This record gives sequence, C-alpha cells and structure tokens, in this order.
Amino acid sequence: MKKLKNKWLLKSFSFCLALTLLGGCKKYLDQKPENSLTRDEFFKTEADANTAIMGVYDALQASVSQFLKWGEHRGDLVSFDTDPVYLHSIDNQNAISNWSSVYNLIGRANIVIEKVPDIPGLDKRFTEQESKAVIGEALFLRALSYFYLVRAFKEVPLVLEAPSSDAVDFLVPKSSADSILNQIEADLVTAEKDLPVEYGRNIETRGRATKGAANALLTDVYLWRKKYAEAAAASKKVLDNTALYQLVPGDQWFTMFSTKNSTESIFEVQFDVALSETSQSLQSAGSGLVNTSLYNLFNQDQDLVRGLNRTYTESGSRSFWKYTGLTTDNVPRGSADPDFIVYRLADVMLMRAEALAHLGLAEKAEAANLINAIRDRAGLPAYDPLNENSEVSDFIFAILRERAMELAMEGKRWFDLVRIATNENNPDILISRVVASRLVANRAQVRSRIIDSRSWYLPILKDELAKNPNLIQNPYYQ
Repeated sequence: MKKLKNKWLLKSFSFCLALTLLGGCKKYLDQKPENSLTRDEFFKTEADANTAIMGVYDALQASVSQFLKWGEHRGDLVSFDTDPVYLHSIDNQNAISNWSSVYNLIGRANIVIEKVPDIPGLDKRFTEQESKAVIGEALFLRALSYFYLVRAFKEVPLVLEAPSSDAVDFLVPKSSADSILNQIEADLVTAEKDLPVEYGRNIETRGRATKGAANALLTDVYLWRKKYAEAAAASKKVLDNTALYQLVPGDQWFTMFSTKNSTESIFEVQFDVALSETSQSLQSAGSGLVNTSLYNLFNQDQDLVRGLNRTYTESGSRSFWKYTGLTTDNVPRGSADPDFIVYRLADVMLMRAEALAHLGLAEKAEAANLINAIRDRAGLPAYDPLNENSEVSDFIFAILRERAMELAMEGKRWFDLVRIATNENNPDILISRVVASRLVANRAQVRSRIIDSRSWYLPILKDELAKNPNLIQNPYYQ
C-alpha cells in the first residue's frame, strides 16, 4: 500500500467528512440509513478508502474505556469497593452495559467492507491488493469489537451490513455466541491473508491491523473456544516473527506504557494529545486502586520489574500507574494520551502456553519454557517443578498468576477468569479468586451472585431493550 498520510499526522477536511458519512457518534443500532447517494459519491478514490478506515480507528479510540472496564472491573486485581459493578450488583441501567460506541465502530467497519471493494474500478491507482488490505483492517476491527461484545454479553445482535439502504434491518435479535464466534473467525482468517506484516513506520505497524495482530486475536478467540491446536498454530505465527516482535528487557518494562509502541507491542490503540486525541476516560478507568490480592502476588515474589512504580504506585494510595505514570520515579504523565495495548508479545506467549498445556508432553515442555521466560524477564526464578509431567492444573495456576502480574489493568483479567473457569469446567477458579479479593463484609453477597455462571455476562441496557423489541434480556437478569 502506498504510504498513507494517516490521522496521527494530519486531520484533514476529508477525514471530518468521512466521520459525517460514517455516522459520526450515532448509535449504530438506532440509526436510520443515511443518504446512500452521498456516500457512494464519496467512495471513489484511494484517498477516500484511507480516510474511511481512519474513521474506523477513530471509533476504536472511543471504545477503549469500555473495553478496559469490561475486562477488569469485575475481576480480582482492582478495588472499587462501593461500585455496583465491582460488587456484581449490576442492573440493566448501569452504564457498564452501554455498547453504543462499539456498535458505532462496527457500523463504520461495515461501511468500509461494503464500499471499498468498488474503488479499484474507479481509481486505477488503487489496486485490488491495496483494497483488500484496507478491507482486512476493517474485518479485523469488526472482529475485535464482536470479540469484546461476546465475552462481555455472550449473545448480542450480529450486524454485518452497512446502514446504506432501507433494506437493512436495524431491529436485530441476539445471535448465539457460537454464531458470533464463527463470524469472528471467518473475518480474521480473511483479514490475516490480506493484511501486511508491517507498515512503513513503527507507529503504524503497532497501531494498525497487521498479520501479527490478526493472529494474536485469533489465538485469543481459539483459546476462548477450547481450540487448543488452532490457538497454538496462530500464536506460533506471531512468535516466529522475531524480527518484529521481541520482549523488551526487564529494565525497560515500564517503557511499553510510558513511551509506547515498543518492540513487544503487536497492536495498541493510539492517542496523541497534539492531535486532540486524549484518553482521559482510559486514564480514569485504569487508575483504580490495586487489590490486595495483586499486591500480595508482587510482594510474595519481590517483583521489582513489574511491581512498585511500574504497575502501581504508593503515592497517596496504592493505585495503578500504567496509564498515569511517565517514569518509575513517580513522575506522572503530563498529557492525557496513554495508548491502550490490546495485544503484546508477553500476552501471546502466555496464551500459547495455555494452549500447549492441553496438548502433548513436548508441548507441555514448551509451555513451561514460555511461562518461565516471562518470569526470567522479570528477574524471578522459574516455576519448579513445571515441566512435561506437570498436570494441566499446575499450568493453569502458573498462567493465571503470571497473567495477573504481567497484564494487570490491561483489560484481560475478567476474561481470563471466565475463559479458564469455563474451559476447565471449574467455576471455583473464578469464584474463589473474586470472592477472596473483596472486603470480608461483601464476600457472601458477591459469592451469592457469581455462583450462577449466567451472572458472568452483563445485562442488556434498558434503553436498548426499549428501542428494539426483538431483543431479549440475558437470562440471569430476566
């Protein structure tokens, strides 16, 4: 693809026009078809295609705060002692269930997927290969959005058409989780074939969809579905690209968050305060108090690489530092523009270890090596014994422990607990950790709610039910 004058360098008039044509900030499931003639007139050139895909990334920025909350605020690593979400006392009016920004993202992606294939016939400078690459980005972003939705709600409306004609039905019922996951897999398989390995500049390689990003997401999806061989194969494609993806040294661990776009980064949502792209909501969502359960893990291991003044700070209170800190000397970030790392190499290594642990003896040996490589980077001793003769449960214990210390407040923990508790057919993996992380006075109440696994998924917002008579509330909340 020709070098793109991207939105991190320039916000042009055409970009603003694209946001108008792509629906602006409307709620996608509630919008009416716009003037299709106007949109058809816009999608005529390579520049139009590039502008449109940047509009999808813009919608991704608006979704990261919700992604982070869905993945962390109900887990065992944070503390929000009076928050109903944290206490698992959620009703259908809680803002945690607001999915409008995510469906706006999906709506923009759908427009790109529908309109960009026609552009090579109108602009000979824009090749079929370049068109497929842009569509691959949209497919990746749509798949990522639905993967967050299916993990948060389980069943949601599956909308695959752009809001471009009166024939499109906007009152869509929920689809099954399997149907949504099947679509996610199909989108990613197509995207992976057409996406580039990297772009001309590092900020684009880490901030736009690539083959590595597609395979990282596929690893996550396959793992969610207990497709361990497939997860191992997808993760291997990421790990094999050692020229592009490398663990940062232990003494630079915090720079992944403070300076962004490290060699470890696979895909991160970009923010730049110089372009009025702030992530204050991300900072707010990600600056909660560190739960005692997480603090104890760091303290037990004397983890100086990932603990104090890296993951958290003791300044005033024991709060998270990844999105608010600039240095490991308690200097706060001066600008509200931390990136949100969706996937990085350590994450994929630990997901690969989880997949391999469910396969053969040789695979278990590699799984142990991957886990211990993460510990070695942190200056910690290897898990001993952890080898090809270890039980799967031993690997699960080690993986959950390492993912807690490595990936805390990166939007992973609640999904990790749900995935592993479900796949291992052991609800206590989730229940025991979440209950133990709450104040003693709240434990019985929290246990009484999460003992029913249907409560692990969020309710559909009351406003969405009122707008769409075809929606049915999720079972736990009926």
